[in-house]
Amino acid sequence: MSRLFRMFSSFRYSDYRWLWLIVAFSNAGVWSFTLTVTMQVYNITHSSFWSGALIFASMAPSIVGAPIVGVLADKLERRVLMLAAVVLSLIVLGVLYSMTITHVLSPMGMIIMSLMFGLASSTISVSVNALVPTLVPRDGLYNAYSLQAVGQRGTEFVGPILAAPLYAAFGPQSVYLFCAGIYLLTLVLIFRLKVPRVQVVDKEAFFQALARGFHYIRSSRSLSAMIVLVGLHCALTMAFLGMLPVFVQKDLGLSTHSSFYGMLMSMVGLGAIIGTLVLAAITSHKVRTVLFWVSAVVSGLSLAWLGSSSTPVSSIVAILVVGSSQAVFMTITIAIVQESTVEAVRGRVTGVYLVLASGLMSLANWLYGALGVSISPRFIMLTTGLLFTIIVAAYWYVFARKDVPAVPDATTPAADLT
Repeated sequence: MSRLFRMFSSFRYSDYRWLWLIVAFSNAGVWSFTLTVTMQVYNITHSSFWSGALIFASMAPSIVGAPIVGVLADKLERRVLMLAAVVLSLIVLGVLYSMTITHVLSPMGMIIMSLMFGLASSTISVSVNALVPTLVPRDGLYNAYSLQAVGQRGTEFVGPILAAPLYAAFGPQSVYLFCAGIYLLTLVLIFRLKVPRVQVVDKEAFFQALARGFHYIRSSRSLSAMIVLVGLHCALTMAFLGMLPVFVQKDLGLSTHSSFYGMLMSMVGLGAIIGTLVLAAITSHKVRTVLFWVSAVVSGLSLAWLGSSSTPVSSIVAILVVGSSQAVFMTITIAIVQESTVEAVRGRVTGVYLVLASGLMSLANWLYGALGVSISPRFIMLTTGLLFTIIVAAYWYVFARKDVPAVPDATTPAADLT
């Protein structure tokens, strides 16, 4: 019972429970949206270039938008930012629904809508990640981010599982309505959330505040190294979604109209649930450090395994391991970043983290989608997975054996703002 209590200890805080539900519902909408637009554009164009382009468009706002949202998250009430983002998501879903049923939808129109949807998703992500440390004690951050990952990554399983049959039976317009219902419920949950107001100590101009955030990251060798590694991880191991339709159709010989594509995407989420639930129960600093390095290595090797899979069964097992290892790695790293950051710049640091995470992943998705037209997705997955494994080995040699700890102990005080 004590182990079970430790696993869900952050749920003792009522506002964290509301935030967790917001994460779960909004992310279910994101993954249902992602599955639908990639399937829809691929069935219209029969080209992985466009499916990769849509993934890029939905994540690209993080490149420019996340740092801007990060500054706003340090100066404004973060709940207001989330409300605005949900409203924007509802507008996008309404437009896509209307364009679909009137048969005026085009690939370029879908890219524009995906850009707007991505801006909304980026705003929610920055706000949520910056809010967690204000709702739970510092020694509970790893548990809180692990449970958040269960909700976030777990809906990668639930969203596609629900959306794929809707798409197959009633078309993409039915999934857009389903997503709209999810975001309306999210809107209600945000109104129930009570968050501390941000205390703005200085009256810096916008660009001065933005520059201070970058300076804070540069001044910490361990923090900057961690954020760079996250960017490499996302670009090399997590940017395979744009290639997934052509992988299913050409390498596995299955139709993207079948429910298998949605099931394959959902297995990423199921693996993430397993991995992050295990992580939530771990309180040992030593074990978390080992898991950091192991999950990084397995993340690369499991993507290579997925690329070499030739049957539906082997691809499902491989993608389960992909989802589990990636979720554990990303959960540990976001907790490290937040634990190492003071509240005054938390939004800006989170924004930069998302630039390298979502931003590089979006660029890589587009690149791999374009390459997937002439190069087998198998080769791309195998190559990028093994490359990241080599990078992790180099990181371990440089940092783990030197003066930069992979996972700071919870008792270590956060760096001061300089």
